[in-house]
Amino acid sequence: MKGLSASDTPDTGKRIPGGFAWHWIIPVLLVLIAVGVRLLFLVELRETPFFTEHFSDSKIYLHLASRIRGEGIPHVYFMSPLYPYLLAAIWTLTDNPELWVRLLQALFGGATTLLTYVLGRSLFGRVTGGLAALIVALYAPLIYYDALLLTESLLTLLLTGHMTILVTAWKSNNIRWWIAAGLMLGLAVITRATVLLFPLVLFLVWIFLDKKTRPKTSNLLAYVLAAMLLLLPTTIRNAAVEGVFVPVTSSFGFNLYAGNNADATGQYSMPEKIDILRDPGGKFWVERQTDEGMNAVEVSAYWRSQALAWMSANPGEAAALFFRKVLLFFHPAEIDQLGLSLRFFTREYGPVPGIPAAAYPILLVLSMIGVAVTERKRTVAWLPVLFILVYVMATAFFFVSARLRLPIMPLLILYASFAAVGIVQRLRERKFRELRFPVLSGGGIAITVLLLQPGVQQVFEQEYIKLGKAAFLRESYSEAEDLFRRSLAQRETVDGLVNLGNALAAQGQPGEAAEKYREAIRRDSTSALAWFNFGNLHMQNGKPQYAYGFWKRATEYDPRMPEARRNFGLLLMQAGRFREAEEQLQIYLTLEEDPARRNEIARDLERLQHLIDAGPSSRE
Repeated sequence: MKGLSASDTPDTGKRIPGGFAWHWIIPVLLVLIAVGVRLLFLVELRETPFFTEHFSDSKIYLHLASRIRGEGIPHVYFMSPLYPYLLAAIWTLTDNPELWVRLLQALFGGATTLLTYVLGRSLFGRVTGGLAALIVALYAPLIYYDALLLTESLLTLLLTGHMTILVTAWKSNNIRWWIAAGLMLGLAVITRATVLLFPLVLFLVWIFLDKKTRPKTSNLLAYVLAAMLLLLPTTIRNAAVEGVFVPVTSSFGFNLYAGNNADATGQYSMPEKIDILRDPGGKFWVERQTDEGMNAVEVSAYWRSQALAWMSANPGEAAALFFRKVLLFFHPAEIDQLGLSLRFFTREYGPVPGIPAAAYPILLVLSMIGVAVTERKRTVAWLPVLFILVYVMATAFFFVSARLRLPIMPLLILYASFAAVGIVQRLRERKFRELRFPVLSGGGIAITVLLLQPGVQQVFEQEYIKLGKAAFLRESYSEAEDLFRRSLAQRETVDGLVNLGNALAAQGQPGEAAEKYREAIRRDSTSALAWFNFGNLHMQNGKPQYAYGFWKRATEYDPRMPEARRNFGLLLMQAGRFREAEEQLQIYLTLEEDPARRNEIARDLERLQHLIDAGPSSRE
């Protein structure tokens, strides 16, 4: 069967008479459209709390960037390091990462658009390349995530660039292109380590290729070695910090368990209460369970063993869960676990300019049709298909969300454009029979995937909590109260109850606040946050004897909560229990990262030491 777009042939490098100007004007226009619409969205975003307030992973990346600019990250990388270092560099140069990183990512969006055009032109011709690039330029989810401080913008650029260069290398068999593709893949790996699986799968496929058509062994080896070369700095740095072999990050076991446990649904699901910001990888939580000191590799091994134990004890459930995750990867809704979902943003602040996310099912059906055609043509167009397949499987091995599929959307859009151009061409030529196989096979698979999608209830309790916390910090307590109540209306959580209690306490309603804290403790008696804030309320009401018990409970349930250690220590100091106070405040200094707060408590410790040295005035 002929390809759907036989007349839209791949670019051979030959100039079309009179077409020189269009050769440059079209891609330039596409880039300008992509950058322009992203800048337009940034103007809109600046009017929302999402511009200056940072939540979830965005907050973690900025926290890591701040540490990089300061004393450095003292442990093995848990989050992939390239993006935090990029943030740190821009922060140092501009002192305004909120603006300049987003401007840079708008350029990333333009570069991804250009690369999509180049890749599409190389594989399928200028018409397909142009259509695909236009959709990438205007696709709302890509525009939205280019405006957030997350890795998706950078990773999408790197993966699209990697595939563009790899296709060029495959067609030219030039070792320089192979090295360039490997370097691009290496950058992608230190942005998200799961893409490291692709070289292994590519090698296995290479073994079975016809010897006349497969690349030279030296070229493939150069590709792999170039990628590995970029892992050397992170490997050496991790070994220097903790003396362990960790090529990129220590998050493998943690992420595996988060996606494979008795409570897992396919999305991020960590049953244990772990604060990623303060306890990356759950190290201290694991050490409390095992009563042993552990390095990053041992912590990862603990989580890995927990996940594998559940999977081996429940093979049927594990297999069904994996299948569910593969389906969820292609879910038509933009489901996210960050509390920064596109659906919430559009609901609260209006649509993102461009092609709406609702167009995704159409793109998926067309992309599967395009893939079906590609698989019947002996061209290098199968290479991006292989990468898509590996990426989906590697992601589903852990957990999935809408933003995790975003980096391969340009590739899916490329195949959707290939199918659309071909279908229009065949309809014009009235060659209906040539549409039968791709439409029935590829379209049938896509529709089946959409019809088999598991039901997912998407609520926005986390989004409202995050906005409520931002309002609370601005001392807009009534607004915070309203947002926390809206969160609880979505789903009742301990976090929502505690924060509502805080907002009520700040407005002089101690009775109502106390009831919310009690309700939170009834739901989770081990919630350190609830005990801590309830203790604060007692202290504000002039009842330090009650605050003592509540803060003590908070330190027991979360020994790494610096605020609880500080308040508890200062209360003990006030009560004349100086040595106990000294112990709590010394622990606080090991937990607190803010220099100003550390200096303040350090001065308190100096005064405390004078009191202890006084001897008789000290009370145990």
